[in-house]
Amino acid sequence: MRIKISIAKRSAAAPAPWDGAAGGVDGGKRTFTPWNFISELFYRISRGKVKAVKAEDVNPETTLNTYLRDKVHLTGTKRMCLEGGCGSCVVAVEDVVNGQKLIFAVNSCLVSIFSCHGWKIHTIEGIGGPTTQYHPIQKLLAENNGTQCGFCSSGMVMNMFALHESGPVTKKQLENSFSGNLCRCTGYRPILSAFKKLASDAEEKVPSNDIEDIVSCHNGNCVEPCKEICEKKNKAGFFYKLRDTKWMKVYQLKDLLELLRNLGTNTYLLVAGNTARGIYRRTEIPNTYIDVTSVTELTSYSVEKETLILGGNVTLNKAIDIFRRTSEKNPGFAYMSQMAEHIDLVANVPVRNIGTLAGNLMTKHDHNEFPSDIFLLLETFEAQLVIVDSAEREISISPKDFLKTDMNKRVIKSIILKQYDSTYKFVSYKIMPRAQNTPAVLNAGFLFKLNGNAVESARIVYGAINPNFIHASNTENFLKSHNLFDNVVLKQAYQILESELDPDYVLPDSRPEFRKLLAISLFYKFILSVAPDDLVSPRNKSGRCLLKRPVSKGVQEFGTNKKKYPLSEPVIKLEALVQTSGQAQYIADIPDLPNQLFAAFVTAKAPASSRILKVDTSNAFRVSGVVAYFSKDDIPGENNFMPKFNIFTVQEEIFCSGVVQYYHQPIGIIVADNHDVAVAAAELVEVSYSTPTHKPLLTTRDVLRAGATDRIHHETTVLPVRRDNDIKHVIKGNFNIDMQYHFHMEVQCCNVVPTEDGLDMHPSTQWMDLCQIAASSALAIPMNRCILRSTCPATGGGFGAKISRNTLVSTAAALAAYKLRKPVKMWMPLEANMNVIGKRYPFYVEYDVGVNENGVIQYLEADLYSNYGVGGNENITSLTTDVFQNCYDIDTWTFSIYRVKTDMHANTWARAPGSMESLGAIESIMEHIAYSIGVDASDVKMANINGTKHPKILEFWKEMQTKADIKARKQSIELYNKANRWKKRGISLVPMAWTLEVTANYTVWVSIFHGDGTVLVSHGGIEMGQGINTKKVAQVCAYKFGIPLEKVAVGPSYNVISPNSSTTGGSLTSEAVCYALIKACDTLLKRLEPIRKKMKNPTWKDLIEQCFNSNVQLGASGFYSEDEPGIQEYLIYGVCATEVKVDILTGQLQILRVDIIEDVGNSMSPLIDIGQVEGAFVMGIGYYTTEEIIFSDEGEILTNRTWNYKVPGAKDIPIDFRISFPQNNPNPVGVLKSKAIAEPPICLSCAIPLAIRNALASARTESDPSKPKWYPFDGPSTVENTLLNTLNNYNQYVL
Repeated sequence: MRIKISIAKRSAAAPAPWDGAAGGVDGGKRTFTPWNFISELFYRISRGKVKAVKAEDVNPETTLNTYLRDKVHLTGTKRMCLEGGCGSCVVAVEDVVNGQKLIFAVNSCLVSIFSCHGWKIHTIEGIGGPTTQYHPIQKLLAENNGTQCGFCSSGMVMNMFALHESGPVTKKQLENSFSGNLCRCTGYRPILSAFKKLASDAEEKVPSNDIEDIVSCHNGNCVEPCKEICEKKNKAGFFYKLRDTKWMKVYQLKDLLELLRNLGTNTYLLVAGNTARGIYRRTEIPNTYIDVTSVTELTSYSVEKETLILGGNVTLNKAIDIFRRTSEKNPGFAYMSQMAEHIDLVANVPVRNIGTLAGNLMTKHDHNEFPSDIFLLLETFEAQLVIVDSAEREISISPKDFLKTDMNKRVIKSIILKQYDSTYKFVSYKIMPRAQNTPAVLNAGFLFKLNGNAVESARIVYGAINPNFIHASNTENFLKSHNLFDNVVLKQAYQILESELDPDYVLPDSRPEFRKLLAISLFYKFILSVAPDDLVSPRNKSGRCLLKRPVSKGVQEFGTNKKKYPLSEPVIKLEALVQTSGQAQYIADIPDLPNQLFAAFVTAKAPASSRILKVDTSNAFRVSGVVAYFSKDDIPGENNFMPKFNIFTVQEEIFCSGVVQYYHQPIGIIVADNHDVAVAAAELVEVSYSTPTHKPLLTTRDVLRAGATDRIHHETTVLPVRRDNDIKHVIKGNFNIDMQYHFHMEVQCCNVVPTEDGLDMHPSTQWMDLCQIAASSALAIPMNRCILRSTCPATGGGFGAKISRNTLVSTAAALAAYKLRKPVKMWMPLEANMNVIGKRYPFYVEYDVGVNENGVIQYLEADLYSNYGVGGNENITSLTTDVFQNCYDIDTWTFSIYRVKTDMHANTWARAPGSMESLGAIESIMEHIAYSIGVDASDVKMANINGTKHPKILEFWKEMQTKADIKARKQSIELYNKANRWKKRGISLVPMAWTLEVTANYTVWVSIFHGDGTVLVSHGGIEMGQGINTKKVAQVCAYKFGIPLEKVAVGPSYNVISPNSSTTGGSLTSEAVCYALIKACDTLLKRLEPIRKKMKNPTWKDLIEQCFNSNVQLGASGFYSEDEPGIQEYLIYGVCATEVKVDILTGQLQILRVDIIEDVGNSMSPLIDIGQVEGAFVMGIGYYTTEEIIFSDEGEILTNRTWNYKVPGAKDIPIDFRISFPQNNPNPVGVLKSKAIAEPPICLSCAIPLAIRNALASARTESDPSKPKWYPFDGPSTVENTLLNTLNNYNQYVL
């Protein structure tokens, strides 16, 4: 909705806002400007009445997100990370500045509700919906298949809405503007494709009138007939006197300084964008909040003489605009264009819209370790900060000196930047673990004044070296008067720079050796960029600049059969418009009930093998609103959220029973009347522990080194048929890949409501049956008293994390609800999710392989280890076994698979569990063979493929050679690498044979309503973005009955209708549910047939009505199990060609092009299937390049936030992304001739790190020919991992 927040004014004769403050000025006499005391906020929802909220009912820490969701019940605005890193909470804000109406995006999770004075707030519900009219942007995203689970869709739409309302944007600008919006499902391509149709340079544009008809208020002069009061007419300061604090709003600098003078010893916080709370969480609440967003002197700027003066409170995006315009107008400010480009890499658009220069600097001031890009730029370009104190005294200091300045009751008034003539050379760099929206692993700024080639002055500034390091002073001093472009001088400079760089090592920061190498290489890159052309060799010129990314594009090729429509018809998801308009309800959106309570885990902050000695909850119970604490002693039944049945044999404790099994193991829950209170109070529980009995063993290699054989369990061994003897080469090595967090946008959550005889449970789960069994077992009540309802149209992503792990949450919530007989909600904050919930299995392989001259394997011996943590219930042995073989001839192979127990949380199924890791391992081995014997990797793979068993692979492989022009591209890559020393391209081709297993059962119920002939289907699967409701239910049902798709709806999953259904996962569920659906439809068609024969060509509606009148039952069930006739496993094939470009001096990566041929049989719903391929592959990009989980030695996860755990963003996807489904490719044993799709494509993403190694092979040979071209997998191929494996060093850095 659109909300207009205004202020109720009270007497101007109110007492001074610093009431009770000590001290004063002017001989102890207080002087102050009259202030308005405010007791209420008013807000208006569009088309609604003005309502009032008492200021005392909220507090300054109440965010706009909380207000919208909990107070106004506008739940279309989502929440996830609560730190401005995911974008699910984005709303658009309308404000008026100097008579100009501005609309911009903000993260509602960062903005205090008190900051919203004078804003009109646009939410997803307000710009369009089913009861008014859908906004074209909402329709555009839906119609272009830009939504899957839908949890990110509201934020995407609102970011685009604000961007479009701000004026024309190009495709490049648009693609650059989604750095703050994460999506785990879609892979971004369809989202970007949809929104780029609104770009000013779009080839295919949305008709302008479609947009203009609905826009509420255009950018431009604020004139009538705008009926809203836009101007903030009252410029007098005002304040709210709250329970424990005050919120004050100032408009003039003198009023701000007056406030500071009179605060005495009261603590205070200056509030502008408030975005720093997303980085550093506040632990202490100040006495006074002072809103400085509208202080005129702090938000203005001017160009005076030869300087640019910026108010300290200028926002980052406004600074970008000022710098760009100023650099265009004045050659002396040309360097500001570089500053603008650099600041564009700071955070994301919503953060930069309200985050300020002074706020960023103060974060650096208070936390010297913060790698502030603003500080780095201002220090590089010799800015002066004008600091004013409460007595109105001003000083001008450098950013460096600012860090040592006491800023108590002082304000950054302005920032002064001077001009530089053409004798100055400048460049700045920010190297990040992904393309956007992440802190620098290292940043650097260089400003040199040259006299010819001689250095007159030098400024070399680095961030992220250590908290105290700013200038490379020794190197600066050495270079003065020296020829900057003399290789001898440069080598000396590198040596000096190396000696003075002293990187610290504080996990989870990158390693010191990486940061030192990167710092020197950036200096070299700067030298190359400013050196005269004739002094730089042609091959080294490739090192001058960073990688430049063009606008991305994609191609999707598939066939359909119109005779079978709606089957095979490319339709959008049933839920698409519901999701893009914010109408989709998720578990956390369900309205609170009377006496609603909330629960939060108390976790063990101690390493494994520590024993809990005492739990003291007294501090927690002192917090108002805390109701109860429950631990193992309160569980009536079994302390186990994975009850023993079927495949589960390992007890997994709900709450720690005494000895800590892993860091952050839950030991209990706090229950309170408010979610935030529960979370805060849980942190106040004090737990004492004994000393651990042993150092935690966290990895497989830890276990192997320790010789802890009792932790290694042998699962199976595949034995060879023969051993060949043409052994010309023996290759030994290892493969190590770490865990991956699922990063479902909807975190783990559950609502439980007591009923008169049991519990109604609403979990965000992929497996209702398991949640029911676990709750029943823990509470010692019959299963028929635990009723599960998937009341929401979709789970907000799962990727395997909600198969078994949600039972921990749902069982804990059920315990609290059962004990207290009150409804309980449990919503785990992102950090808790990442701390407590298991992840993808880390995978380690040791191998020994003998090959002939062509790379044909004569023998292969390998040991494959999966790190299960403390778990062991979710076995992946068969998945690992099948896919490690891939499509190759394994007659000479022997390999053993082991399960390893370590002191970390129980790892769990993640998209393509076991198969993703094992395909990466065998493809790594194949390419290791190729580099070792000097044969092209594609030839080695072809020489080992079992063409008799897998003819389809040969067919697809041949097709890829032509479709992707592989031969010509390899030749082009070879020529490019010969011509360029510091940028390299690489390519890799990966084949895949993926086995679909068929062990599961599902029930489907189909109801036909006689009044209009519409159909409702309920099934035991869970819609979580994969399109099961559209692809496998609605389209198939409509096809079977011969009715339009719009006559079919899919209802929520419900364990009373679909009891005992298996988990939704393994890529099987859609196929299985479809099978059961067909059986139910066939049953109903058989019942309808006698009536149909008595009628003459009846319409569907007439037929159903007549059947009803004839007492024909119009509901039927269908059932799928592995024992059904015709059910058998089958192979899914795929081939991927990936080309990358790597900056050898930074380790940065661009994925230039990806071609995928994916075997989907005859696709039932090609748009849904395309989305699954793209989304899976991009999730794999994260696994192999950016997503790194880092532990402390005690086992504490240190990368547990969007701040330091980096899933791919919109500019990390392939620049050219091409997906092709082979046509006329029926699956003879598949449901309706189709094949499963959700998991296999992610396995193909191992082509990316292999292509990186192909690129680095050229660089490594040039750096050190004595070293092997190949280097093993050891975690993801991050920027750090890549740079350290280039083998380059400063001895190679010549012009």
